Amino acid sequence: MRISTIMLVAIVAGSLAYAYAAVVPPIHTPAQPGPLAIQAQVPGDRDTAASVQGGTNKFVPFPSTAQFETADSWIADGKRYRLYGLQACLRGTSITIAPGAKRDCGELNLIMAQAIIRDSKPVCTTIREIDANNLLVICRTTTGKTGYDLATYMIAQGWGFAAVSSSGELAVPGYRLVEQGAREAREGLWAYSDLPHPASILLGQGKQQPPKNVAGEQ
Repeated sequence: MRISTIMLVAIVAGSLAYAYAAVVPPIHTPAQPGPLAIQAQVPGDRDTAASVQGGTNKFVPFPSTAQFETADSWIADGKRYRLYGLQACLRGTSITIAPGAKRDCGELNLIMAQAIIRDSKPVCTTIREIDANNLLVICRTTTGKTGYDLATYMIAQGWGFAAVSSSGELAVPGYRLVEQGAREAREGLWAYSDLPHPASILLGQGKQQPPKNVAGEQ
């Protein structure tokens, strides 16, 4: 079942508002990180947008010089950027794309994310500066006459997942509904029956078990 346009737009609006209001705790990453997926963290303090560090709310074009690490993180101008609330498929995990043919899930996810960003030309803004070299961002894009939160769009297309904390809470609750719609429609990576769900792996709960939302629903 596909999510209706009206519902998706509502989720996008809610997701952007949530991202502005919620600030995640620091994620400790090396100054020159390797190509490894890092689990997003859920806000520990859900204050107002006034608490956002470095959040000028100024959207700028996605950097043309960006070097992607994963489908949810990239490096540009010596800084590492992470798309808030999105979890990419993990490198080192595999999916079966044809009988006897496997593909690294993280690499395939990365290729498709690059294509989406190239075609959609998103603009981004920093919502938190973790340190001088690591920043969390949200991005938005437009397809046709409709504006989308980039993370919502990627999840809806099946090329990303709702990020969860180590306790299973969703970074952005609205992303869970979008992910469910993509799964039911078998969009993107969901077309592969052996999809290794990254949240399940990171939580140590086995493959293909969707994360719980904040209320504990499946």
